[in-house]
Amino acid sequence: MSGMSERGQGKAGRSKLGRWVALGVLAVIAVAAGAYVYVERSQTQSVQRSALEGSVAVYPYNFTQYDVAYSLMPGRGWFAEANSARGDHMQLFGYKPAAPDAPMQISWRYDSGPQKTAEGDYPFIVTLPQPRRPAGAVVLELRIYPDGKAAARYVTRPLVSEFSNVDPTLPGNDWVTNQ
Repeated sequence: MSGMSERGQGKAGRSKLGRWVALGVLAVIAVAAGAYVYVERSQTQSVQRSALEGSVAVYPYNFTQYDVAYSLMPGRGWFAEANSARGDHMQLFGYKPAAPDAPMQISWRYDSGPQKTAEGDYPFIVTLPQPRRPAGAVVLELRIYPDGKAAARYVTRPLVSEFSNVDPTLPGNDWVTNQ
């Protein structure tokens, strides 16, 4: 009988050991999976961060009587309400040139009114030389006018009017425009 009990204790000891090994393996898998997710997430965030790093806020001024959907970078689009040229809206991380001297491509479409086009269909596409960039922190002023006119410039302080649209004439000589 003593031989039986030793074997029984051996089985019980082996099954406890087996459970501990299984738990240990599961713990290692969980830690590895957690580390993988953490690395993936931090790499994704750093890729997103690097894509946005160096981008500037955009202040859109829509001098048309219709809502406008516009894009300054592939895959990124924004809206500016009809006749909204007060400078009181901004798109954070709105523009980053492909290279410091790369031309600026502006595409837009009407999002309301008789000339409204479908999402992704931009009848207005303008390529402008990269505006001169002053030293320090800047934002981009983007003006969209009727008849396909666009103008852009970098400024340290955007024009903002609390009660009415800013003057549609282009103040200063640092604007780039297609007309």
